[in-house]
Amino acid sequence: MDSAYRKLLEKQGYRFIGEHSACKTCHYTAKSIAGKGACYKQKFYGMQSHRCIQMTVAANFCSLGCVFCWRKRNNSPFGKVDDPAKVVDAAVKAQLKLLSGFGGHESVDFLKFQESKKPLHFAISLTGESTAYPQLGKLISEIHRRGCTSFLVTNGQLPEVIAKIPLPTQLYVSVSAPDERLFKAIDKPMYKDGWQRLLRSLDVLQQIGKEEKTRTAIRLTLIKGITLLPQYVREFAALIKRASPMFVEAKSYMWVGTSRENLEKENMASHAEIRAFAKLVAAKCGYKIVDEQEESRVVLMVRKGLEGRIMKF
Repeated sequence: MDSAYRKLLEKQGYRFIGEHSACKTCHYTAKSIAGKGACYKQKFYGMQSHRCIQMTVAANFCSLGCVFCWRKRNNSPFGKVDDPAKVVDAAVKAQLKLLSGFGGHESVDFLKFQESKKPLHFAISLTGESTAYPQLGKLISEIHRRGCTSFLVTNGQLPEVIAKIPLPTQLYVSVSAPDERLFKAIDKPMYKDGWQRLLRSLDVLQQIGKEEKTRTAIRLTLIKGITLLPQYVREFAALIKRASPMFVEAKSYMWVGTSRENLEKENMASHAEIRAFAKLVAAKCGYKIVDEQEESRVVLMVRKGLEGRIMKF
């Protein structure tokens, strides 16, 4: 991948575990070990924040150029494709090294620190579009072979990949626009048929959920003054109904990183605004609000009648 871009990511705290794969210690992993809180995924689904590796296998590529993204898009070819097993080994090794300094800190929860040495979850969502990685299916299989869970977030631009790979423990499709016009303006797709690709991915998500192959989710990234508007409630609800995921996360855009060049601080919604919007959307698509985390400005909606959202480990 582009060497200057790689150096930039390394300066930002990314640790490369291959030619195009990388990991970075999550803010909430550190907070959990220090006994100062946990990621909303722990609150919502039971994930253990102190045992989660945040990673990507496509730091070099994304098919969208979203205005709300915290990094610049700097696409380069995959070239040499990283070996899935070696990526998992390197991710664990890098995580242990990144967290090693916590051992001597007086505020650390020692039990959690010891448990963090045995990662249990792999969140394949750090940056880039991991469905573009040619060996994604083998990576997921390798993670599961080791008795770990996988959480994959995709922008939905490669529905054919989602349809054929061994499925992760939980599959997210990101939705940040209610219609094609705003999708093109906000997400800036590489493909001319980007909106149609997203809709096909929602259809795949619906089929996966119908067959109960894995846990499915939609993540709504909402921008105040642009998409977080009453007139888009019906459109977002229609997209949710089309995919019929088990879970919907409604989350505010956060004014960080490169996004500050494209948007204003005022485009961040308050938690109360996110909750009010989620309530309107839920009423239109047959979902209900069951949880929230104010710090992350995120609200969880679940399909009515759904049970078992908290996983046991």
